[in-house]
Amino acid sequence: MAKKFDLAALMGEAVSKSDTGEMRVEQIPLAEIEENENNSYAQTGIDELAESIKVIGLQQPLVVRRKTEGGYLLLAGHRRRNALALLDRKTAPCIVLDADLDPSIQTLILHWTNTMARGGGGLTAEYTGQAAKEIEAALKDLQARGVVELPGKLRTYVAEVLKTSESQIARAKAIDNGLTEAWQGEFKCHRINDSAAYELSQCDPELQRKLHGAYQGKMYNLDAKKIKAHKKAAEYPFTQLTCPAESLSPHPCTGMDKRAAWVRDGKCPGCCHSCDKADGCEKVCGVVKQRITSAKDAETRKAERQQREDAFMKSPLAMARRYIKLALAGVGITSYEDLEGFPKRWYMDWLWHDPLGCPSPNLDDLFRLADWAGVDPFEMIAGHEPSSVWHKYTEERPPEDARVLCKLCGCAGRYGEYIYKGGKWYFPDLDDEECEANILVSAWTEVFPE
Repeated sequence: MAKKFDLAALMGEAVSKSDTGEMRVEQIPLAEIEENENNSYAQTGIDELAESIKVIGLQQPLVVRRKTEGGYLLLAGHRRRNALALLDRKTAPCIVLDADLDPSIQTLILHWTNTMARGGGGLTAEYTGQAAKEIEAALKDLQARGVVELPGKLRTYVAEVLKTSESQIARAKAIDNGLTEAWQGEFKCHRINDSAAYELSQCDPELQRKLHGAYQGKMYNLDAKKIKAHKKAAEYPFTQLTCPAESLSPHPCTGMDKRAAWVRDGKCPGCCHSCDKADGCEKVCGVVKQRITSAKDAETRKAERQQREDAFMKSPLAMARRYIKLALAGVGITSYEDLEGFPKRWYMDWLWHDPLGCPSPNLDDLFRLADWAGVDPFEMIAGHEPSSVWHKYTEERPPEDARVLCKLCGCAGRYGEYIYKGGKWYFPDLDDEECEANILVSAWTEVFPE
């Protein structure tokens, strides 16, 4: 009489046991263990696994079947075997199954033990789909021969072997059955993920063919969300496969459901990119709406900048900038490349490139630049001849209590603000009127640039 399906029990019946009835684990030479060509599980992360075994030891024995002609066939533990070989280990602990093990039970044990070794449920759809087909065939064979009973859905037992959900089995089978050959190749090369592969499998072969051509070399731009949008757009005959404005990064048409009735009645061309009434249309797609908004924003920014430029050109600061450039040009300085030997400053861009986007220099900066260039600072800033600005001291004295700018004797390029009282000079920002400045003035001026 057939027994209800119990994979652990089936495996236990095929395992060599000790005198106490416990499952026997034997040390088998690695050289005697033949890898199983039917194993479809990826052999990745061997280096990391070897490092883990080196630190904490092997946590799970390999599962092998004794061969009638001698040696052992590996059923589960391919990654562990390769990691042990990498560590130059000579033997491996193994659970040994009988030589005459039923091939269908062998298939079930191979998938079950490999899944258990990976913690269960960690397989990609690619491996799940292939494994599910092999497990189904094995279960049907065992059922047909009366070895086991399988009441209920077959998918339930497949999920039990693979330690995953029935929905994941269904998705994997859909990918295996519905994905075209071209996309199967991309899937196996990991150019698309499980979610994208499943959504593609739900598209008809013709749409899959078109999408494969559109995204060739650009698979990184394709995801499940886009595929759903392509599938929805394909339901409307007036849509293009990809948006004409997104040639470098393919993108599905959007908003076609809102325009469908207008297209049917002849009020809309279907594609917003070819419509001269898109601006203000309530059914315009997001791409064209963004393009129109961006163009308007650009025009607004351009107009605002022009207003700022016009206002600046009428300001005293713009006039001072022109005077500075003229004075420097008079000594052969027409760009900051001509300032060799003078420390480059942030205000150089304001002077020769962008007066609106860069901060303007202060008086200290300009006085240092004038001194280095060998030009009079007031000639440079205010556009005056020095003789019309400066009054030689003491031939001409400033008004009483006047706050003036002074050229100081003894060092070229030295200037300072002082107050003139009774033939003496005082510091302007000190309250003590007796705090006289000990300076020698060669010239003074009341002209200050705005």
